[in-house]
Amino acid sequence: MMIRFRAVGAAIVLGALLSVAGIAGPAAAAGYVTISGGGSTMAFNAFQAWSGNVAQFGMRVDYERSGNTAGRSKFREGVYDWAVSDIPYGVDDQPPVRGYTYVPSVAVATTFVYNLKIGTTRVTNLRLSGETVTKIFTGALTRWNDPAIAADNPGLALPAIPIVPVVRSDSAGTTLQFTRWMAARHGPTCGCVPTSAFPVPPGSGMIAQPGDLGVSGYVGQYGANGTIGTGQRRVSTTRINVG
Repeated sequence: MMIRFRAVGAAIVLGALLSVAGIAGPAAAAGYVTISGGGSTMAFNAFQAWSGNVAQFGMRVDYERSGNTAGRSKFREGVYDWAVSDIPYGVDDQPPVRGYTYVPSVAVATTFVYNLKIGTTRVTNLRLSGETVTKIFTGALTRWNDPAIAADNPGLALPAIPIVPVVRSDSAGTTLQFTRWMAARHGPTCGCVPTSAFPVPPGSGMIAQPGDLGVSGYVGQYGANGTIGTGQRRVSTTRINVG
């Protein structure tokens, strides 16, 4: 995860951090300038908490959960003082003319959320190999009782229902991380290419939703049995990490 500052934004945030650390006492609230930023939906909770921490000193830091691409675009256009993105400039778009720098902010793991029941019992111990996950998200596996999934889960009588992959409809760092992983680990067999916009072939059965909350919210629905999606947020479904 990277956060982008223009020079004035970096100076203001650095002053806030020094004050919280007790290195220097906070100045009068009237002396502070509000800075506005936005971007990654995944990082929203962290920046919301940090903004609350400095608010006690009269400092205001606004963060808009607008998504990676919008964050980079609004920073480049001068709308944001700073932006947060998993995706650096040069992958999907060109960098701004004015100066900027990258500062690491938060780190997360891309995981998978799923909603699957055997009869009326929710599955909470699903195991999927990296190869199986890749085949699910490239359309090679389409039903939960496929022998490849059964081999990953001995003892589970998985239902003969369609697998419904749920992916991001917007350009996303989650998607770039996932497709990079698939290309690195299973590229020769799946033909995967790193991208920030997940390809959804017509008739594939895939569902595309905006934002991490859109994906997790869709999978978390009571009637969404058989869904699996990429995500990084806690929802009322079960997560699985793939090695």
